[in-house]
Amino acid sequence: MRTDVLSFALGSEKRKKIAITLLEYPKRQWSCSALEDMTKMPHATVYRTLSGLKEFGILKSAKINKKDVVYELVSSPLAKELERAVNIGKITSKKIAKNFANRIKSKNIHSVALYGSAAKGTSKPESDIDILVVLDKKNKILEEKILNIAAQISSKANKTISAVIMDVNQIRKEKGSTFIKSIMENMELLYGKSPF
Repeated sequence: MRTDVLSFALGSEKRKKIAITLLEYPKRQWSCSALEDMTKMPHATVYRTLSGLKEFGILKSAKINKKDVVYELVSSPLAKELERAVNIGKITSKKIAKNFANRIKSKNIHSVALYGSAAKGTSKPESDIDILVVLDKKNKILEEKILNIAAQISSKANKTISAVIMDVNQIRKEKGSTFIKSIMENMELLYGKSPF
């Protein structure tokens, strides 16, 4: 039963996206159309996924009028197992990022921050791990060392670390840029003080 529900829910990217959305809002009641809007998935895919998850006992449904049905997550061992399976990718990316941050720690590094899909928890197996490394001041030798460590860890983990290296002055100059704003919105500090 356990492997059946995992292979059903995670067997396609579309069903996985629907399952992740349901798990992100565990107390919410979902209509099929609300889930379609949120995930940008076709009605048939959402309906089949909801029906399948209901059969496995992960969702319960209730009619709110003659034709509308809402679905809600049920607290069950299978739901917890599905949540753990969905979170494995997130945990792996974060572990790799923390390992990288620990390997590059030095007195000349102001901060190391995870950003992008890994920080948001929406990374896919093929996603890069986006990391911002902020130096106290420009240092070509240290930058090269950081990039070499990123390459070593990427090779071992079979997951690309995409390290952006900036110094504190560059961060100040770029603070209003779209790139820096997007990092500020969803970063997770791995080492040091916030660069912003």
